[in-house]
Amino acid sequence: MMKFVIIQSAEAYHHELEQIFRDIKINSYSELPVDGFMESADGNSDISNWFGSSKNPYRYFISFTFLEEDKANELLERIKRFNEEAEGISPISAFISAIEKFV
Repeated sequence: MMKFVIIQSAEAYHHELEQIFRDIKINSYSELPVDGFMESADGNSDISNWFGSSKNPYRYFISFTFLEEDKANELLERIKRFNEEAEGISPISAFISAIEKFV
């Protein structure tokens, strides 16, 4: 079954994410640059590390791809391992969504 995978990565980790794609042979994906803003980054919410405050926006990339389920799971596992080893405050985030129908 095909999965839609969405990945959010700080610009600082963009090269590492591209390397993960190469390592597990993901040859087709799309991405968009995103400037992230947050009204109040109090450090207490789950999304406080995603985006900077309105005074200091951060550059992010949203990448997305369609993968078979096993490849999507492998991608998330590699991202999880990267986040465990990274020392930054803004981990790479990834989400898997099922594709119900396609033509």
